[in-house]
Amino acid sequence: MGQLGAGLRDQLGRLSLPSLPTLGRKVELPVYLIHNSIDPEDYFFIFDFEDFVEHARSGVFVRPSIRIWAGRDDFERRQFARHMRTSFAAEFEAARAQLAAQDGKSQGWFGFLKSSLGDVGSLSGFVSNVVLLVALSAGKLAFKQILPAGWLEGKSDKQRLEQGIEETKAKVDEALADVNITLHIELYRHAYRGHQPGRLSGMDYEAWPLPANVAAHLNDGISTSWW
Repeated sequence: MGQLGAGLRDQLGRLSLPSLPTLGRKVELPVYLIHNSIDPEDYFFIFDFEDFVEHARSGVFVRPSIRIWAGRDDFERRQFARHMRTSFAAEFEAARAQLAAQDGKSQGWFGFLKSSLGDVGSLSGFVSNVVLLVALSAGKLAFKQILPAGWLEGKSDKQRLEQGIEETKAKVDEALADVNITLHIELYRHAYRGHQPGRLSGMDYEAWPLPANVAAHLNDGISTSWW
């Protein structure tokens, strides 16, 4: 078994134990789904990693909790799940790279597995999907459910990693397709601007106003993160 496979076997074998890693306090990770037009399938995401990153600087593995805000929720859920998963992975990697550049190293979830495996190209995508699964499963860190049974047996290092990634993606997509989406009145007005308003069910009328950095980027049209 090569260095990659050996490292994964060592790290992930130990991670099947419930005490590793030890999760800190629950941290909400808000996601804002912004519609570009009246088309329900035309949208992008803004991810708020601020609190998440601050804990990562201290090397803390927080218990992430995804909260998705939108102006409407009548879009196709499977397409939404794939779109959010890929956007989240890209922005997670961007945050990891920026954190590493600022602090000299990435920590917490952003450094997860990299200390022993080095900079493996597809590893950040795998870790971002693990974070999503933890956030979408009521905080339960069930690695035995994330990784396929016997995934270290009978395959090359690359195949093992690819199998783990693909099965994790499928589980993330399934969880995201069923995730609860909360409507925000400001995002609702933005989604239906100049058109007949849609239904209001699912609206949180007591929600705080949008953060200034989110409100300032409602017309950007490109998924991004701010922290």
